[in-house]
Amino acid sequence: MPESRPERALRALTAALQKLPRWGFRAAGLAALIMVIFAGGLYLLPTLLGWMAPPLDLPRNLYALNRPVAFTFLDVEGHEVGQRGAIVGKRLTLDEMPAYLPAAFVAMEDRRFYEHGAIDMRGLLRAAWANWKAGHVVQGGSTISQQLAKILFLTPDRTYARKYREMLDAFSLENTLSKKEILTLYLNRIYLGAGAYGVDGAAHVYFDKPATKLSLAEAAMLATLTRAPSAFSPRRDLAKAQARADVVLDTMVETGAITKAEADKARAHPATIVSHATRDARNYFLDAAADEARRVATIKGDRVGRDLIVRTTMEPALQETARKALVRHLKKSGRTLHVKEGAVVVMKPDGAVSALIGGRDYDDSVFNRATKAKRQPGSAFKPFVYLAAVENGISPWDTREDGPVDIDGWQPTNYGNRSYGIVTVADALARSINTVTAELAQEVGIDTVIRTARACGITSPLAANASLALGTSEVTPLELTAAYATFASGGILATPYFVTEVQDMQGHILYRRNPPQKTRVIPQYASRDLNAMLFGVVDHGTGRRATLKGYESAGKTGTTQDYHDAWYMGYTNDYVTGVWVGNDHAAPMKGVTGGTLPAEIWHDVMSVAMKGMAATPIARTAPPSPEDEEWDSPYATSDAAPGYDPYAHERDMRQARSHRHERSFFDWLFGRDSADNDDEAPRHAETRNQSQNRMGPRNYGDAPPVDERGAWR
Repeated sequence: MPESRPERALRALTAALQKLPRWGFRAAGLAALIMVIFAGGLYLLPTLLGWMAPPLDLPRNLYALNRPVAFTFLDVEGHEVGQRGAIVGKRLTLDEMPAYLPAAFVAMEDRRFYEHGAIDMRGLLRAAWANWKAGHVVQGGSTISQQLAKILFLTPDRTYARKYREMLDAFSLENTLSKKEILTLYLNRIYLGAGAYGVDGAAHVYFDKPATKLSLAEAAMLATLTRAPSAFSPRRDLAKAQARADVVLDTMVETGAITKAEADKARAHPATIVSHATRDARNYFLDAAADEARRVATIKGDRVGRDLIVRTTMEPALQETARKALVRHLKKSGRTLHVKEGAVVVMKPDGAVSALIGGRDYDDSVFNRATKAKRQPGSAFKPFVYLAAVENGISPWDTREDGPVDIDGWQPTNYGNRSYGIVTVADALARSINTVTAELAQEVGIDTVIRTARACGITSPLAANASLALGTSEVTPLELTAAYATFASGGILATPYFVTEVQDMQGHILYRRNPPQKTRVIPQYASRDLNAMLFGVVDHGTGRRATLKGYESAGKTGTTQDYHDAWYMGYTNDYVTGVWVGNDHAAPMKGVTGGTLPAEIWHDVMSVAMKGMAATPIARTAPPSPEDEEWDSPYATSDAAPGYDPYAHERDMRQARSHRHERSFFDWLFGRDSADNDDEAPRHAETRNQSQNRMGPRNYGDAPPVDERGAWR
């Protein structure tokens, strides 16, 4: 009987071995034995690891385990307004997804998912061979169960110890959960770039739709993101992302998940992503609210492993109004006036932040200028000096002489080197007269001014030097607005807040803001005195452009050296709003003062905020009657109707004095009066003796050299 082909091969191999020397035969036998042992080890490895795998702790929340916390934010009325942290979308079952969505991930990541256990030995050997031929890693051998184990329990470190742990955890998952449960968990947990976790979160981020409505082409594109979410992002290169999606479609045809006709149809209509170049007004607010939520939710140690629902103080319509007002004015005048950035903060007198804009365009810069940037407030700091003065027995209607000032060599001057002669303290603040302000600070003491500012909520470092009176120490817009909210509240400390309640997805309350104990930091008589003086700023001083039709308001302008910063801080009984404009890199603006652009933005925001509100007058001290010779505290007060003019007498006094001051040629030519010049244009600037924490992601070095000739407001 003729030999078969296998028999002939065996005989030839035996003959060849016999010709080997004894040592060669032994070596060949040893090699064969090692190969048999290795192959047997590989065969037995899954069984061994399965036996060693510890049981899985099922009570743990596997959908949130080892994942950033997902924050869902609600506005003041309880309506959803956005997310921060992990973007997770809705938790979906396989039955709720289109069948081709899980099929795309299985085809791309683990086409034998339903055939092997936790480890695919065939896949490991195939990947090892491909990587050896290529000379670098071109293929992975991890199963979906292994990937899920890494997502849930491990770090992304590429070490043998981590890989061994991954295999054990994969077996734990396989021993505890079904294949369907593993795939469901995987599709709801896989990171797919742009902050999105799970297919539903990614569907909303890239396609602005739920995963239940994804097309085949869109599902294929998502499946390409598992290995390198950032590098393969369709936002980075849509054409390349579409090409990779075509590869997924081909693989799905090979595995029988879809037909060639279905693949061709999907190619004919490739996935396109939605544009997220949005100017959504909410982003800066939500960033600040997320920071606060992380802080308050850890009070009980309950944040870890839980997704959170956060109720905020946001008023969406007012938020949008603030954004539009800032963008509109910067677009209209920014190029001409050399101003690129700004910030707006709107809050209630109790500190509840209703709106917050940290820049003109969140997509251009996520740096929150409202909460993180420190800028010199200029004359917007002066109310703390005048408040300290009235608390130390100085009446708003006491008089001071505006004249040359020399404080240890520092000689502040007024804008245009004007001299106003004899003025009331109230008029000195309304006109933002530097010399009188500096003298008042010396009368009460710089330390007293600092204590007053601290009491009102200023937390930033304050330098104990004479120039502090004119606003040389840096503060944030949020911080300064909160201090003015203390003014608006009648002297009750206002602490800014964004969050009123935090709960987990199961409805457990982790934090609820209780009404804080009211802490009076300004005596009532002093609060009314300050309101009267800041009312004068709007009524006849540097803040007249902020005047609200039908509503009383109080406020203060501020401008710093060389027009680096311009502010308007103001309030009614219902809202407090702070506005800053300037440039990130400390570039000077072109003549922008607090009484111009910031006051105009403030007016536009507050006109909307106050619409429909009752026209309640600000509680303020009334000026004394002309016949009064003495006026002792506590002062007479007036909560007069809007038509009442408590400053008529002061205007008469000012008009009677005006003949003592000659108007310049340009004043006569252009018909200007002193108030039109806004206090604010600091041509002779006072010392900037502090390091400047300039707006932007970093500081920009030391301040310019000291100029001791003058001051700014």
